[in-house]
Amino acid sequence: MKVKLNKFFYWSILFQVLATQGVLSFIIFKFLGNWEIKKLLHPISFFLVVMVFIVQSSKKIKITILDILFFGYFLVLLVVMFININNLESAYIVFREVYFVFILVFIFSQVEIRQEQWDKVLNLIFYFFILNSVFILLTNYLGPEKYMKMITGRYQWGIDPEFKFKISNFYKFWRSPALIGDAASVGYFSVIGYLLMDQNKKFKNKKYIALFPLIFSFVRSAYLVFFIYEFLKFFTKKKNLKILVLIFKIGVPLLLMLGFVLSKYDILSLESLYHRFYLWENNTEIEYNSFFGGAIGNVGGGARGQGFISTIDSYWLFMLFSSGIIGISLTILFIYEKSLKTNKFLFILLSFLFAGFFVSLTQSLVFLALFPLLFIRLKKQISTT
Repeated sequence: MKVKLNKFFYWSILFQVLATQGVLSFIIFKFLGNWEIKKLLHPISFFLVVMVFIVQSSKKIKITILDILFFGYFLVLLVVMFININNLESAYIVFREVYFVFILVFIFSQVEIRQEQWDKVLNLIFYFFILNSVFILLTNYLGPEKYMKMITGRYQWGIDPEFKFKISNFYKFWRSPALIGDAASVGYFSVIGYLLMDQNKKFKNKKYIALFPLIFSFVRSAYLVFFIYEFLKFFTKKKNLKILVLIFKIGVPLLLMLGFVLSKYDILSLESLYHRFYLWENNTEIEYNSFFGGAIGNVGGGARGQGFISTIDSYWLFMLFSSGIIGISLTILFIYEKSLKTNKFLFILLSFLFAGFFVSLTQSLVFLALFPLLFIRLKKQISTT
């Protein structure tokens, strides 16, 4: 039996979406006198969702055998995490990286939301698409120095050591933090927002607004998610199979030529990918068990300040070290079980499955906040006729 979503749960979801806008919340709380309050928004939004769910669900939670196996295994890993970590701040970061997304996926797969409520959530995301697009344009019009001084009162190229906002460049364009905080988060907010809207016919036109901030985020892993999803969605239709054959005959050579030209002018470069493979091979010397992991807390956020091992740049490598092959297998089975079992949803999962090899997905607060929303069910309308 599904848990009914009341207004408190609905507002907690809206709050979770709002919490992704780091620059916006920074501006608001700085005006109110203490910008550091913005750091609390995401953890508050998470615990608010959990608490409302616990209070409202009572005995209506649906638990499967896989849930017991999955959470039982990761509960054991939680004990291992506390053995490996000696301070609460690092423990929270690792807990966030490993457990937040699983807990939220479990919760949102249990609830049903009314169509009108869900439309308001998607409209909020749509308005953020527009606002972030405006601020991306503003960044490229003003330049990085004027833009950063406008939103923070000071300028720091790259990552601001205190505020953690990041500005960089791609070819002749500025990679703007927009209203979120960094280009990578802008890219993932855009692509996940697009995917959420693509499941709703009412937003079949509005979803395309997401393409502007997505494109100008210059985040290749977000491009990859979008491309794989649209590719699978288009070419799994029988009527489009002939086009696929034509693309392989004509399109592939053209793409190779285009790739060569773009790489020649440093617009498209594989250098960062080669460098990443080099780091994976040479800078990830850590003790772990292939089947059980056991290095949870010694990689990712728990290893801050220890070089490449603190980022890894691969979610699946992070999970291999943390939870082993058993943990990865349980994760894939768990996520699939909670999915909506539609073709579109399967394409979404495959897109992130592949992208996860090249990016640390759960180090993004935007991913943690928005990806679980894909698992929410819409409440069926009861006909009165």
